[in-house]
Amino acid sequence: MDGFMEKVAQNLGTEDIIHANSEAEAREFENVKSKMNEYENKVSDYETKVADYQSKVADYENKVTGYEDILSEIRRLNLKSVETNEMTNQLVSTSVERLEEYRNGGVGKDLSEDIDSIKETLKDQEEYIHKENVRVYRNVQASIVDELRLQTEALGVQNKMLEKKLKGIKGLAVTVLVFSLIGMSGVVAILLQLMGIINLSF
Repeated sequence: MDGFMEKVAQNLGTEDIIHANSEAEAREFENVKSKMNEYENKVSDYETKVADYQSKVADYENKVTGYEDILSEIRRLNLKSVETNEMTNQLVSTSVERLEEYRNGGVGKDLSEDIDSIKETLKDQEEYIHKENVRVYRNVQASIVDELRLQTEALGVQNKMLEKKLKGIKGLAVTVLVFSLIGMSGVVAILLQLMGIINLSF
């Protein structure tokens, strides 16, 4: 190897060697610069994807707030329904009392069968309304829970994919930087030897 280098050094002048080393260094620099630009573009793309991901997360949070508002409205309607049922029961009780007073007042018709029928109908209606309110509430609650679970799973998968991609790019960028520094230090060492500042013999 030393003989080959000596022959090359004899055939080429010092200026030619410096010029060749400068050209090699410039090509290496351009390659490193090109790779760094490529990695910067990829990082920029991933940052854009992360921003999109964060925007989607904000949208999902807004949807969750909307679902909470719906649940709040359902609870309010359920309470209103209970209040209505209580008022209906109170009205029926008052009506029954008045009818019994009327019946006891001497009117000849027996209204007890009609009163019992009204009571039964109102009781059935109350049970039906309550069951429907509970059914609607549970259906809405179940659909919201399912939707949130699906969205959370999708976001988790996207998050893991982005983390893996970013880790790969960071490792590759560090590797390219290390090899570039090694190559540059070799070129600098050769230039210093050619200038006579240091003496490296292999």
